[in-house]
Amino acid sequence: MALAQSPYSAITIVDDGSGGASVEVPLGEEFALDLQANPTTGYTWRCDLADPGRVRLKSRRFQPSAGGSPPRVGIGGTERFVFEAAAAGAERVHFEYRRGQTGEPARTYDLTVTVFP
Repeated sequence: MALAQSPYSAITIVDDGSGGASVEVPLGEEFALDLQANPTTGYTWRCDLADPGRVRLKSRRFQPSAGGSPPRVGIGGTERFVFEAAAAGAERVHFEYRRGQTGEPARTYDLTVTVFP
């Protein structure tokens, strides 16, 4: 897990190719997760929040790594999810990288968030 400053949030978790990470966030603060993605191939990240009252998804956006906009087929990039820590406690946010609704995901990622007052 790598942390870096960002104009979008105080905490950014950067995908390092592992299956997940954990982070502690103060109540009311925003944090971001950057996951490697390539939507031009039909794959997208799906986010599952067990308790959307504790951690709220505020936005998501894809940023191509090269080639400008619109993204060219085969050019990957980063999908950024920005969340708000809305209530104290622990929450697991589960992500699946998949094409369509059926079949096995190509990749999963679990983010454990502890929100403290």
